[in-house]
Amino acid sequence: MDSIQYRRALLNTGRIVMGVRPEQLLLPTPCRDWDVRLLLNHIIGGNYMFATVAKGGRADAVGTMDDHTLPDPGSNYIASADAVLAAWAEPGAMERRCHMPFGDIPASAAVSIHFLDIVVHGWDLARATGQDATIEPDLAAEALDISHGLLSDELRQTGVFGPEVAVSADDPLHDRLVAFMGRRP
Repeated sequence: MDSIQYRRALLNTGRIVMGVRPEQLLLPTPCRDWDVRLLLNHIIGGNYMFATVAKGGRADAVGTMDDHTLPDPGSNYIASADAVLAAWAEPGAMERRCHMPFGDIPASAAVSIHFLDIVVHGWDLARATGQDATIEPDLAAEALDISHGLLSDELRQTGVFGPEVAVSADDPLHDRLVAFMGRRP
């Protein structure tokens, strides 16, 4: 995945975040046990977490989650996306080992994980709020490729991801992606 795809994924999810209305914050999402507010906080907080690891900091496994929906999730999302893009653009950022809650990984792996997270959670947010949930085919293909490399049966057994949902090989790439991630397209 290249930096242009990464930026586009952040922009696409940003468009969806900007479309969330205050009265939608308590709506359920495709993410089990998360409403729109929690999902927004995960997305925006995730951007800041990846900005931290890009700068050589350590991601906290059990940190408290700030309410990034106040006063406005859209402006908070833009600030967080700007922060993560700036952090990865710093000299040497892509050569670092990133200190994630589950261990240290290469920067390229951290970017891939964040890309997958932002693409899939953008879809989750769009579905929850009645927005267009289409993921551009090249972004969906890249995310699907990453997900196949990351998502194991052992990880599914932890409950973080649901079981794969059956879809046809002829279904759109974004449907195949979210189905593989345990969501119903």
